[in-house]
Amino acid sequence: RIEGQLCMSLPDGQRTIGPHFVADADLAGLLFDCDGTLIDTMPLFYHSWAEVCPQHGLSMSEDDFYGFAGKPLPDIVREMHRAQKGTDATDAFVAAFLTEKKRAHLQAEEKLGAPAPIACVVALARGALARGVPVCLATSGLREHVERHLESAGLADIFNSRLGNVVCAAEVAAGKPAPDIFLEAARRIGADPARCRAFEDGEAGLASAHAAGCHVVDVTSMAGYPSCDGLRRAKQAAEASRAWLSPPGAAAVPP
Repeated sequence: RIEGQLCMSLPDGQRTIGPHFVADADLAGLLFDCDGTLIDTMPLFYHSWAEVCPQHGLSMSEDDFYGFAGKPLPDIVREMHRAQKGTDATDAFVAAFLTEKKRAHLQAEEKLGAPAPIACVVALARGALARGVPVCLATSGLREHVERHLESAGLADIFNSRLGNVVCAAEVAAGKPAPDIFLEAARRIGADPARCRAFEDGEAGLASAHAAGCHVVDVTSMAGYPSCDGLRRAKQAAEASRAWLSPPGAAAVPP
């Protein structure tokens, strides 16, 4: 294990974020986000946000959408309501919004088809298992969506309830960017978080994995990753204000 900002590199465009690096020989587990990391669900999810937000007096641009990536859905709704309406959303408002969003997502998926796996990241998970390194999923998604997408993407053989290696945001006290979900994912596979690599696409997830003490890897610069302009702009904005990487009182280290 080696400390030092970007002290070592990983192959195929995997980008280490922060100072913590775990060498292959020291790995105890690999932890993966799902949406936008293992499975290309993000464009499909944006359809439902864009449809449902105006029905509830809210708006979400593509840049906003990618900026929220990784956060639990109720937290996103509450954050938007506070920012755009100036008040806290009621539980009833959040529940009604998410019911409509779920309906809109299912309709979009029926029309456009199930999301595809992100092959470059899936290869990391399957390669780890072939070497005897355990894997676990740490996702802010709804379990019913996650399990259906894992099945359609051909990943249900390595991430499933029988193995106990799928952790959803509703199962921990605090969602991303809090560390809870990655701490729980490491616990599920019996691994020290400090000896795990955590693979993420969204800023909230990167911050969550960092807070959990993992070796954090941003997959969005990998060769073959399905990026888009909205994601690239959101990345630039996030990296310009990535205060969570710096210890209290320290100057920020460029990403």
